[in-house]
Amino acid sequence: MMSHPDRVGVSTHSPVCGYPRRMSQNPLLILFELFVMVLSISLHDATQAWAANRLGDPTARMLGRTTMNPAKHFSVWGMVVSPLLSIFIFPSILPYGWGQPVPMTYRNFPKKSGEMLAVLSGPVVQFLAAIVALIVLVILKHKAAGANDSFGIAVLLARRIPMPIDLAALPSIFPVLLLLYLCIMTNLFLCIFNMLPLPFLDGGRILIHFLPHDAARAFEQYSLYFMIGFFLIGGFLVDIVFGPLLTIFTVLLVKL
Repeated sequence: MMSHPDRVGVSTHSPVCGYPRRMSQNPLLILFELFVMVLSISLHDATQAWAANRLGDPTARMLGRTTMNPAKHFSVWGMVVSPLLSIFIFPSILPYGWGQPVPMTYRNFPKKSGEMLAVLSGPVVQFLAAIVALIVLVILKHKAAGANDSFGIAVLLARRIPMPIDLAALPSIFPVLLLLYLCIMTNLFLCIFNMLPLPFLDGGRILIHFLPHDAARAFEQYSLYFMIGFFLIGGFLVDIVFGPLLTIFTVLLVKL
């Protein structure tokens, strides 16, 4: 996994940022990350439910899964255990998680590809959300007062790079810049994460359509072991793709 400092900030002896402010940055950043993560998961699941309904299967719609309300997509493992593990036990560049699997009834889809397209819509909408956040961030960078000067601080803070920072001196647009950049990071991260070929993720739900019957049953039977394995090495695998992709988006932000 990509390593990062345990705390965001500078030495407690920094003349620019006092000790109380330094201590408040990391918990605040974590709250921002979790907020964006939950919204991104809800967008992912709601889109899959909507797409499944449009493609012929109303199962998820009938269960109320076409909403952005996080309560409808809540998963203890995906929205509590996994994010906490990724923050405190197996540190990753971002907390990662998932919602309850969006239920789909294969026989309801008129076309054989219906379920796969519905499942794929989740990662696709997360990639599109990252692009939208990129566009809005570029606009604010050039139009909002103080945004251009504080944009770099938002990027460094989101990527947990230590720096001297006086929170009180930042412009009022700064929290919006930080949230938008976290939206880019989180949606790119979850897009790649969801496409991993694991039984409880979108990549696994797509892969199972291409496996022989016995292999598919074994794949599902050992899903718990796949999950344990993911917590050990999954973050590293995601970071291999996520790091370069995030760098491309960040370079675009700097140059646009």
